[in-house]
This record gives sequence, structure tokens and C-alpha cells, in this order.
Amino acid sequence: MAEQMALFAEPVRVAIASVRPLVPPPSPRPGPKRIDWFRVITMVLRSGYSIQSAADAIDVARTTLIGWKQGAEPRYSEGERLVLLWCQVTGLERSSLPMVATGDWWAYHSK
Repeated sequence: MAEQMALFAEPVRVAIASVRPLVPPPSPRPGPKRIDWFRVITMVLRSGYSIQSAADAIDVARTTLIGWKQGAEPRYSEGERLVLLWCQVTGLERSSLPMVATGDWWAYHSK
């Protein structure tokens, strides 16, 4: 019975080796960015355009505009027309377009 540890015995003290402080991982390098079409379309719609009127303004089908809002990528010429409409509606320059990192797009919009 001498080998048994007492029920309320003092805990054994153990020397702890020096621990290096946690260093956060380096921030990821900024990768390629693309236009966030979801936010572009949402901003146009919030300015007073309906889906149909916005689609008519850029000469595409309503379902095409809905597809872009859901993640499809417009062709260059159609995307340009949407960007011009966005600039006109918001009064902002093209350099202010909402952008998203290419790899983060689905994570951003799936919430």
C-alpha cells in the first residue's frame, strides 16, 4: 500500500522547458482579384433598378443577370456594359469596383 498515491496528494511539479511565443503565420500574399459581380449587381439593384430594367439597360436576358449574380462569369462585352451601368448608377470610378480574391469568392458568397 505504500506504493499507492494518496487521494489528496500534492501534484508533482514538473519543470517546463522554455516555450517559444506563438507567432502568427505570415499573411497570405495578395493573389489575383476579380470583379465581385454579386456586389456589383446588388448595388445596381439597390439603386432602384429591377432585375428586368437592369438587364434591359445592358441588353442581356433577365436570367443571364440572375446567373451572374449566382456566380456565373459574364463575357467581356457584357461585363463592360454592366460595369458602365454600375459607374453611372453609383457615381464611382471604375477603380472603385468591388473586388474579391479569386480563391475566396465561393467562401465569401456561401455564407
